[in-house]
This record gives sequence, structure tokens and C-alpha cells, in this order.
Amino acid sequence: MKFKFLVFCLLLLAVCAGATDKWGAFSDPFPIRDAAPFGEYGVILATDGGIRYRTPIEEAIFHSENGLETSRFNAVVTTELGTYAISEYGLIAQFQQGVKPWTVLSRSYVKNGARTVPHGSVAVGNVLVIAFEDRIAFFDLSKNLSILTIERVATRPLSITPIREMVAHGDSLYVRLDEGVYVRKMDWANVPTDKRLSDPTLWSLLPSDVSVEGFEKPFTQIVVNSEVLTDPILFHEDGSSKVKWQIESKEGTYLIGSEYIFFHKRADKKILDLTEVDGNTPGEVYELRATPVGGVLAATVDGKLSHGSVNGWGEPQYLYGTLGNEFNAYQIRMKTLSILPDERVFYHIWGFVYLVLSNWGPDIEYYFRATDGYCFENYLENYAVSVGSTPAPDNSGFLTTAASKNGYGVIYVTKDGEIHCANRVGEQWVPGVMYSKLDDDGNWLIYVASRNGNVLASEGGLDLIKFPAPKANGGELVNPTLKTYRGITPSPIDMVYDSLNNRLWVVSMSNIAYLDAEEDTLLIPSSTNGMLGVEFTSIDMDVRGNLWVGTSNQGVFRLTPKKGDPDVLQVEHFTTKDGLLDNNVADVAIDPVLGVAWFAHEKGVSFYVRNDLRDARKDMTDSAKIDVYAYPVPFRPGLHALFTIDGIADNSTVAIYNRGGALIKSFRGKDVLGGKVEWDGMDKSGVVAPGVYYYVVKSGSKVKKGKFIIIH
Repeated sequence: MKFKFLVFCLLLLAVCAGATDKWGAFSDPFPIRDAAPFGEYGVILATDGGIRYRTPIEEAIFHSENGLETSRFNAVVTTELGTYAISEYGLIAQFQQGVKPWTVLSRSYVKNGARTVPHGSVAVGNVLVIAFEDRIAFFDLSKNLSILTIERVATRPLSITPIREMVAHGDSLYVRLDEGVYVRKMDWANVPTDKRLSDPTLWSLLPSDVSVEGFEKPFTQIVVNSEVLTDPILFHEDGSSKVKWQIESKEGTYLIGSEYIFFHKRADKKILDLTEVDGNTPGEVYELRATPVGGVLAATVDGKLSHGSVNGWGEPQYLYGTLGNEFNAYQIRMKTLSILPDERVFYHIWGFVYLVLSNWGPDIEYYFRATDGYCFENYLENYAVSVGSTPAPDNSGFLTTAASKNGYGVIYVTKDGEIHCANRVGEQWVPGVMYSKLDDDGNWLIYVASRNGNVLASEGGLDLIKFPAPKANGGELVNPTLKTYRGITPSPIDMVYDSLNNRLWVVSMSNIAYLDAEEDTLLIPSSTNGMLGVEFTSIDMDVRGNLWVGTSNQGVFRLTPKKGDPDVLQVEHFTTKDGLLDNNVADVAIDPVLGVAWFAHEKGVSFYVRNDLRDARKDMTDSAKIDVYAYPVPFRPGLHALFTIDGIADNSTVAIYNRGGALIKSFRGKDVLGGKVEWDGMDKSGVVAPGVYYYVVKSGSKVKKGKFIIIH
């Protein structure tokens, strides 16, 4: 069982190391693109949601943050040299023993932009052969170098007749094209020096009646150790098999399909279903909202809502039957998920229903449908359309909009379920994302992105609608005034408000812009170095005024106004190389309670923990929710990753002394951002001696002291 213990240790190291800045993900590891044996007991799977390791009793899912630099993989191979994973675009990574379980060996093929063929990589000796859509690549695993790529098989250019499958048997390499199967004799020991490796004439077309073992074909029968398996769990309702690959292990046989993992135990011949992932995963997430108590709500395209944190994920549950926003979630960039501090949640399902939920969902408190005859106008007969929502500026309920070809309207939903409408307020017919606040006189100011069409590239602007406070008018939205701001194309698809600088930031598909209170137009920053060819999807802001912007193709950008100037943005770029699950980011949400940036993806969510994302402005004040405290006590360097002093103010200085009063370590400035300090138990000479230590935290006139023990 040494191998099982090894995997556990590697996972533990990956979680514990580097706790200050930590990447992670919750993903759906499907569909399965390839499978290979892993050690004596396990199997390893290439999926669109990472590399998955599975045994009958253990599981691990590896993502970008585990050293893979991406999470979409099409092939895995196991040789005497090790286990290798090949990504969708040809990145090659090797499993290893270390803090990060995977190491990237080569990125040289990624720049070509050609996809690899699922289940289309083989390894013989030191040679890894990778089938791409338009070429075959030979890679030397002993030297981590590309040997050669070929673009023709016999007379067939692979750019026109792509490879469907590839296998190796003995000294022969087989590839299947649409026209048939070709074979080439290989001198595997001398591939790096084979001068005729690229010679297309050395390929031969096999007769059509010759079959090649290893090519995928539907299992008409599933046979394990000469026994024909007939268990219904292995078959679809039409009688076809769910199984594509069989892999032997020390304790039995894995039976694997694109969406299934079964295990046939050799001892008692029982079949175990290993398909389900241990714990919950969020699904295909398109919208995120951070909650005031920490953690995040995630809405999926198929109509489910769930709550999660870095410590685990709740079970996604349908909100209204099995209805979801499906393709509209992306096509329109819907942002209809809003929350109130009292745990109420607002949500809209395109065309059908508006929901108010309690307990952070999914408990429905009340709902109203397009067919129920409420005061708002419908986009089509019995068909209501909203793209955005926002809490009312006094948290008395929610605001959303209703598209209408007569001009969009605004809907106010109170906590008690009352519906109030102001129809035909907007000049455009499709409203977008929203934000609301109070002005100095208590009026409601509602920002609405407006569009003249129902696609992301539609033209439009940013509307500012002012209503007198509804509570002074029987709850009704009356006497609106409208002002429209231009200056950005196409129409905005997301927005965030900077309350410290009274500034609204918006993104469209291709631009980022801001609106200052005294301006009459949206302004585009003059300097955004490093952002070229970007398609934006979302925007949020952290407590320090940094903008986090999601994109459809380039990951996430963190934008910092230089010296507070919104016209000059300093750019920091994060991609799958840093730890993102995918470079396609549907939404971004910043959790200031726990200090986490969240990112929505097709295969789940990824997160980035940073101390400077935490809101520590109330720490060490009379309104602080917690006092200064330290953990773990006792602190054991080597066993514990870090010693933490939490609940401190951002402007604190922290000093650690030994029992004799000598200063061991001090922290200030960036070290204390986010309300906590983390110490590895080291001074300039190495790990400090065991014994009693003291910490002193100073913030202005306030001083907090404590003691702790270090044990080796």
C-alpha cells in the first residue's frame, strides 16, 4: 500500500504548502478522454476538468494549481519512466514526488494552437508520440525535447484528413484516418536519429478487413477474465455499453467510459460504481456572488444554485423545476443573481420566472411569472426577459428590469413580495446589468446598461435613472428621470461601483471604462498595458480598489489605478499557468470576508486566496467582530505550515519576542495587509528554538499582546 500513502502525502503537501497565496478549484472531471493504469491499484484519467486519480477507496483531482498549468487533458500514458499527461493543446506534464505533484516538461507544442486527439498519445521506451488534428509529434522523454513533427501519412496531408486514433503494438505505429488505417514500422530505440522518420512513403494502408487492437469500438460484450458481464449498470437503456476501456489492476478491472467509472472486484466479482466525485462540485457556473458571511453563491446554466468556500462545496440544487438559463447565460451575459444581508436571494430564469429565495437559496420564499399578470410589460406574450438585478439601495428588496419593445421598465420587489413597476422608462428595449445607490437626498439612483439588441455586440449606453424614495410614495416607483451616458462600445455587460472614489466601472465585450460623478460621458483609460485582443466577461473590485476583470480567452486581469489615477491602470495577468481552472472566465466575485477571488468556468470554479483581499478595516476597532488571536497553539514547525496572528489592523506593526525579550521577527506594511500575519517559525539562522514566545500588535494607541509555545 506504499503507493496509496505516497499519493496521500503529495496531496497533503499541495494543500498545506504556500498558504499565504493559494490557488484551488472545484471541477467536474468529465468527459473522460483517456485512461491509463496508475501504480498497482489505481487508474488515472484525462478529463476536461483536470487529471483524476481513482481507486475503489481513494480519489484525487489535479488542476492547474497542482503544477499542470491547465485543466483540459486529452491523454495520459504510463511507462517505466513515469506517468505523463498531455493537454488539449499538447502541453506535456509528468507526475512526480514533491510539493506540486506534476511538473510541466514541455510547452513547445501549445503555441501551434492545434488540438490533440483524445486517447491519441502512445509511449514506447523513451519516445512519446502525440497525435494532433493536423500532425504527429515525436517527443524524447529522456531529454524532454521535441524530436520531429510530421504532417503527412503516406499520400494523406493530415490537415485535410485528420487522425482519429493512434496506437502502438511492438515495432508498429498505427493511425486511423477516415480513409482507413495506416501502419509504419518503428525502430523505437533509435527514433531521435532516424533520418527517415518524416518519410511519408514508409506508411502502408492496411486491408479494410484487418482490425487493430486498441482502437475504440463499441463493446458488444464486456468480458472480464473470460466472464461475460451482464449487470445493467454497465449498459444504457438501449442496450449499448457504457464502457470504452478496460484497465487491469492488482485487485480487479476498471471499466471506463466517457462519463462512467466502474470497478470489477476480482475477489468477489462485485461491480462498484466509482463515477461520482467525492464531495460536491458546482457544475457549469456562469454567475457568482460573494456572500456577506463569507463564501460564494454559484448559479449554473442548467438552473442550479449552490454555496461554497475554499473548505468545501454544498450540493447544487434546482431552483424551479429543471428550468435553467442555458445558452442565454453566456449569449446575454446574464447577471440576475443578487443577495441581501438577511440571506435573501433574487434570481431570474430567462423568459419564465423571477424568484426570491431564503437561507441563501434554494428555499423559495415567493415567485412571480410572466403569465401571472403582474404590472411589468413582457418582452413577448407570456415571456419576461431580464438580464440584471441588484439589491435596492436601502436593502428593502430587489430591483430588476423587464425588456419591452416599447422601452424597458424597472421592477421593485419588496421583501414582503410586493411588486411595483415603472414601465417604459428606458429608451432602449433590452436592459442589461444594474447597480443602485442612494444620493445625498435619499433618492434612488439606478444604473442600467441598455442595449438596442439581444446580443453582446449590441450598441447602447449606460442609463442613470433617478426615482424619489418609494417609501414616500406608497412603495411605488414614480416620477423617474433618465440620463444616458455614451463613450463605450458595444454596450456594457458588467459593472462595479467604487464607493471610496464615487466612481462606476463598466466593461463591454471589448472595452473597460469608468464614470466619475462630475462627468457627462464614460471615459476609457488611456493606459492598459498588456491587454490586447481581450474579450471581457465580468468585473469586480477588491477592498483596496483593484479591479478584477474576467475574459473569455485570456484568464483574469488585476488592474490597479496608478497612484489612484483611473486613466492609468497597472496590469497583473493570471492564467492557467498561475492556477486558473480555465482561461475562459464567465464571472468574477471577490469575497472580502475570507479574502478569496472566485472565478466561474464551464467545468466549475477556481479560487485564489490572498491576504490582501480580506477587509480588515474594522479590525482592532470598537466595531470589530473578533479580537486579535493566534493559532495554532502550540506551534510545531515542520508539522504546521504557518503560525498565524489574525484580527489585526492593516496599519499594525507586529513583533515576536522570545522569553528573554529579544526581538525574533517583525512585520509591517504589506506583511499585515488583510488583517493577519503568517510566520514560518524561522529567523535569520533557521527554525527558532522551542520554548515560550510573545507577540505584540500595535495599531495607533491600541496594543494587543499574547504568548504561544513552539514545540519541535
